Amino acid sequence: MTMLNDELQELRKDIDRIDKQIVNLIDERMKVSLKVGETKKKYNAPIFDPKREKEVIAKKIELLENKELSGLITTIYNDIMYTSKQLQKHLIDEYNIKEDKKDDNDNIKYDEKIVYQGREGGNGHEAALKFFGENAKLVKKEHFDDVLESIRSGECYYGVLPLENSSTGMVNEVLDILADYNCKIVGEVYLPIEYGLMAKKCTNIKDIKKVISHHQALKQCSNFIKENNFEEITASNTAEAAFIVSNGDDKEMASISNKHACKIYDLEMLEENIENIKGNTTRFIIVANYDNALKSGNKMTIRFLLPHENGSLADSLNKLKSFNLTSIVSRPHVERKWQYYFYVDMTGDFEKSKEEFEEFKKNVENLIVLGVYNE
Repeated sequence: MTMLNDELQELRKDIDRIDKQIVNLIDERMKVSLKVGETKKKYNAPIFDPKREKEVIAKKIELLENKELSGLITTIYNDIMYTSKQLQKHLIDEYNIKEDKKDDNDNIKYDEKIVYQGREGGNGHEAALKFFGENAKLVKKEHFDDVLESIRSGECYYGVLPLENSSTGMVNEVLDILADYNCKIVGEVYLPIEYGLMAKKCTNIKDIKKVISHHQALKQCSNFIKENNFEEITASNTAEAAFIVSNGDDKEMASISNKHACKIYDLEMLEENIENIKGNTTRFIIVANYDNALKSGNKMTIRFLLPHENGSLADSLNKLKSFNLTSIVSRPHVERKWQYYFYVDMTGDFEKSKEEFEEFKKNVENLIVLGVYNE
C-alpha cells in the first residue's frame, strides 16, 4: 500500500505542476483577450467572430495526438472563448449580448420574452442565459409542449429547448412535437453538461441511499449510480430535483444537478463531475413562431417521409451532394405502421444550391423545413 501511495503521490505532483501551468496560461490568455477587446473597441469591431472561433477550435484539434479528445477540446475552448467575450463586454459600454450575435443574424431580438422548460438552475435556464444574456426576460414552463404553446399563443417570442446530447443522443420528446406547433428553429447554443451529487448542508455521502434527477441525467450518470448502489427517482428536470432535496426532509436523498442549481438551492456538493463521459454537451435550439422565422442562414433542419421502398433514403440524400449532412435521425410515424419520419441537419450555401434542394424535394413526402439559422 505504501508503494502505491508513493507512486500516486509522484503522479499527483506531476498533475499539480501541469495544472499550475494551465492556470498561468489561462490567466495570460485572458490578459491578451482584454487587449483584443480594447482593439475591437478602438475600431468599433464586433466582439463575436464565428469564423475565427471555428478556426481556433479546428487548429487545436489538429494539435492533438489522441483525436478521441476532440470533443473535450471543443468544449474547453468554447468555454474559454465564451469567457473571453464576457471579459471584453465590460470594455465596450454600448456592447450587450445583441452585439455578440449580430454577425450571426441581425434578426434575433434579444429584448423579447424567452421561455424555457424547467426551473431556475436547470440546464434550460442556463442555456437561455448563455444565448440571450444575463438580462434576458425569462419565463419558465413545466413541460416542453408548454414552451411551444407559449410561443404559438404569443405569450413569449422565443423558446429554448434541448434537442440533442453528445452522449445520449436526441431528445425525442422535443423532436416528436416540434413540427406540431408550427414553430421554427432560429438559433442554437451548446451547453457543457457537468453533473454533481448534492444534498443538504452537513450531509455525509455515506448516508445517501437514493438519488433524484431527470431521466436523461440519471442515464448520463449511470456508472456512478451503479457503483454506489443508489435507488433512482425521476424528476421533471435537474433543477426540480435540487429544489425537492433542498425543501425536503429526506436525509438519505441527494440530487444529481449542476453547480448552478447547487448554488441557487443552497445545497452542498458531495461529489463533482459524476457523468459517465467527460466533455458531455447538450445542443439547445432557439425556436420562434412561424411568422418570426429567419430568412437565411448556413444551417437547415428538415423533416420528411419516404416511401417504404429499398434504397429510398440513400437515393434521396444523394441529391444533396453540395451539403454537409451533420445529423440524420428517424422517428416512427404514429399513424403509419413501419414508416418513419427522417430529421436531417445540414449545412451549406442554400442560395447556390437551390436547384439541388428542389430535386431532393421531388423524392420525399411531407417535407417540412423546421428552420434555417446560423450555427
